[in-house]
Amino acid sequence: MVSSEDDQPDALKYCLEGTKRNLVCWGHEYLRCLAGQIGNQYDDRIKRDESVDDILGLVDQIVPEFINHNEEGEAVDLMMEVERLNKLADFCNKNNYERVCTYLLACSDYAADTEELTQTLRTVYGVYRKFDKFPDALRVAQKMNDMALINELMSDCKDRLTLKQMAFMLGRQRNPYTTTDDEITRIVSNEKLSEHYKSLARELNVVEPKHPD
Repeated sequence: MVSSEDDQPDALKYCLEGTKRNLVCWGHEYLRCLAGQIGNQYDDRIKRDESVDDILGLVDQIVPEFINHNEEGEAVDLMMEVERLNKLADFCNKNNYERVCTYLLACSDYAADTEELTQTLRTVYGVYRKFDKFPDALRVAQKMNDMALINELMSDCKDRLTLKQMAFMLGRQRNPYTTTDDEITRIVSNEKLSEHYKSLARELNVVEPKHPD
């Protein structure tokens, strides 16, 4: 059954006729088989305007198993096939979110259109925000050139050192960010960068290299 062709969805057929519970007990290869058949079945049902609720229930069992066993790529691919990228952050944790985001960013280079690209990058942004990775989220917002998200990040970040780091990132890309914070404004405007770098180094307790006499 597991080795059947994708256009013969026997594994999915019998799974849906059963209890649809404890799928992970059947092993990883069975889940991979189901994932492949789910993608095809989802497309067929959408074309026929049929309900996909039952197979989405299977996805909610399969994705956590993939994502927690170093199969982030397969988990992401399945979520893309069933058009549920917006739920991907729910399955991420501190141990796997970086690999998920790395894979998604790689996928974004092959997006079929602007809509797919935006959805992929927004998913990455959402995952980074979930784990308060503000500089990483900012890089994604800059890639989208989305000033609303950039303003949101700068407003929500409460750590001063992180905020300065983000200001340097904005200045380097010349993003037109405005704020009433004079120091952040000067950094974004690339004013007296050497002084700001030295100040930041002192705050981070970074030892400046000594020049030879």
